[in-house]
Amino acid sequence: MQTDSMRARILGGDILRTGLTLGWPVMAANVAETIYNLTDTFWLGQLGSEAVAAPSISWPIIFLFISISAGFAVSGVSLVSQYTGADLPEQANKASGQLLSILLSTSLLAAIVGFPFVGNILALMGASQVVQTTTTPYLQLMFLALPFIFFHFGFRATLQGYGDTKTPMILTITASLLDTALDPFFVFGWGPIPQMGVAGAALTTLMTRGLVAIIGMYLLFSGRLGIKLKLSDLKPDFSWMKKIVSIGTPSAIGLSGTALGFVALISLVSIEDNLMPGEGVLLAAYGIGFRLVNFINIILWGGVTAISTMVGQNLGANQEDRAGEVVRKLLFSFFLFSLAGCVILYLLRVPLYQIFISDPAVLDAGSTFITFFVFSVPFFTIFRMASGVFEGAGNTRPSMVLSLIRLWGMRTLLAYVFYFVFGLGATGIWAGMTIGNLGAAALSVAWLSRGNWKQRVIEEASSIKGPRPTVPT
Repeated sequence: MQTDSMRARILGGDILRTGLTLGWPVMAANVAETIYNLTDTFWLGQLGSEAVAAPSISWPIIFLFISISAGFAVSGVSLVSQYTGADLPEQANKASGQLLSILLSTSLLAAIVGFPFVGNILALMGASQVVQTTTTPYLQLMFLALPFIFFHFGFRATLQGYGDTKTPMILTITASLLDTALDPFFVFGWGPIPQMGVAGAALTTLMTRGLVAIIGMYLLFSGRLGIKLKLSDLKPDFSWMKKIVSIGTPSAIGLSGTALGFVALISLVSIEDNLMPGEGVLLAAYGIGFRLVNFINIILWGGVTAISTMVGQNLGANQEDRAGEVVRKLLFSFFLFSLAGCVILYLLRVPLYQIFISDPAVLDAGSTFITFFVFSVPFFTIFRMASGVFEGAGNTRPSMVLSLIRLWGMRTLLAYVFYFVFGLGATGIWAGMTIGNLGAAALSVAWLSRGNWKQRVIEEASSIKGPRPTVPT
């Protein structure tokens, strides 16, 4: 629960220590989710490379839809953090309720639109008939889980803005542990449960995310978390929704563009995969490698959470200079943390792949992917944390522009050029992805250096002055 002590630390305490305090629960939650994803991959790997291909090709599609929720959730971070920094709790509650109303309606629409067209989507992405057959039930169940996934983004954004990163961690870890425990029962049909194969992995996600969504809603209405919702907070209010949409739309567009870029890339991987011997070899290599890279991104998401919350609350309290200091110190520190993780992943790439699959073709393709791509990840950390700065400030247009340039003007464009024009195959795809991260980092630093992100999105904050809160020793 948020306390005056935490608000004081955000507004006046040691920056790196406070950033790590805010970031470590997010890192722990992402460790749990990543372990679940890797365990999921391990169990599916026992069924063959085509089973591993199902979540690999499904994730960009689901990401395309949840980018809507993630985009609007940015509004929750910026508004709640700035109202909290300005010491205006009623406005923070209202912003939270309106955000959840928007996410509920958009998630139901996304599920209705996506579910009937799963087969068509997979065919357009170039998936083989075998991969389509395996993936269709998995993806349909994931569409049914969208309302719960959307709620999770809203819940996490609300509490992140308030300065409470521990409660979302607890719920995320709970869901991941349940997923990990239930997976083999539904995948292989242990005990009285019938064997469901790949679809079983999606069903466990649907059930566990539904459970934690119910718990999260109860906590928000109970007032135990500092944020206390009333039914009236959820009643649509045009003026509030307009503010949330105006902040969140650029971010949603940027994330949707990113998701479409991932769809384009996975389609390219699917094309090359169909030219290789075996079923789903390159898709499996990419899917496992992407999950391994997510271990490095655990560091990243902790940094993004810390920097957006601290920037938002300091801007809300009229402390622009300190917000700039937060950006400089956290950006550099988390770049170094990410780089250290990438060195370890590169050195252990082959043994790590062997944990999940023994197919020599997958191991060879995966080793090549990690070799080309892994050392661009620290630069993606810079890019994504810079986006977190803009999100905390509520100035989401730069994030949108940078996201679209990275995915379409650099990564996807170069991958297609290297693949089709120069005929470099999978190596060309990995090279395009790498250059995209490097270029996006350079553009992000240049844009941040202009300093025009130091503007608030809450009108009331301009009249709130006062001394910096005292930090307990």
